[in-house]
Amino acid sequence: MTNRFFPVLVFSFLVFACGFHSAAAEEFNKEFHQSFDVNRGDSLRLRHGDGNVRLIPWENNIIDVKVRYRADIDVFGIRLGKRHEFDVEFRQTENTVYVIGKETSNATIGYQNKNVYEYIYEIHSPDYIKLDLEGDDGDVDIENWKAEIECRIDDGDINLRNIDGEKIAIWGEDGDVEIDNLIGDLTIEVDDGDLILNVCETMYCRLETEDGDITISRSKGSFDIVVDDGNVDLNQTEANRLDIQAEDGDLDLDLLSVEMFEADIKTEDGDVTVDLDQGFSTSFYVSADDADYIRIELDDVEDYKEDQTTKSGNIHGGKGKMKIRTADGNITIKENF
Repeated sequence: MTNRFFPVLVFSFLVFACGFHSAAAEEFNKEFHQSFDVNRGDSLRLRHGDGNVRLIPWENNIIDVKVRYRADIDVFGIRLGKRHEFDVEFRQTENTVYVIGKETSNATIGYQNKNVYEYIYEIHSPDYIKLDLEGDDGDVDIENWKAEIECRIDDGDINLRNIDGEKIAIWGEDGDVEIDNLIGDLTIEVDDGDLILNVCETMYCRLETEDGDITISRSKGSFDIVVDDGNVDLNQTEANRLDIQAEDGDLDLDLLSVEMFEADIKTEDGDVTVDLDQGFSTSFYVSADDADYIRIELDDVEDYKEDQTTKSGNIHGGKGKMKIRTADGNITIKENF
């Protein structure tokens, strides 16, 4: 019995003995600055941890990086190993600039409290530089960019404005993603964060989230959307192709007329409301566990058919094709006048 609890007693004694003693707070106030000559086709690979990132375009063929880090740490107890350290590694290969934040903390018997007051990466760069960004809790802010962007982040928010890149790919956990005025292919995969797209034009757009909501406004292109419990709202959207797979969230789709249209929408328990622009030309096939869940609020429907679980027909010539399937949710299709 004594041997069994001896290590616990020793640890408890050490914590108790040190609990009344606080080492003086360690203060960190560091700044880093580095510049690199670059050319078209070059890339920036940034690892920014919990730091916030701001990318600012300019006309110089130079990537200029400034990093500011201010923090303090209180240690109550016994520190094991070296003190807390922060550094930034800068290096450049033939076509890639590397900026890597390095933050190390020692182990402590007792209690350690770290307060980070400022942790910022401010980067001026030509807008043709390809971006490869990876972080944890820091936010990312990019505007007026004209190159590919890849961004991996955990809990931080991502804000993109005025982006004209061939390919933009974002992976995240709990942070939100908001994009204003984008041209290019877009892929976003997050867990609990919300996705907001405004005035975007994309030949291919795939959006996937678990519990977050997806909102798309005044945009056009082809959209592939996968969501579990979140809602999907499309406002004044021109969708040439629309694929949506959802579980419990509601779908509210405000669709403008397009030359070519194809939609495949599947949901389990969520409600689906489709508002079609005046004169929207499409056929429709809608199925549910019970046809009473389906409301077709359209005038002059041609080739209308109905049975216990489906309703179908076409309007304004039926050029497009729309298929909607649900289990327990309600479905409403109507035309705006």
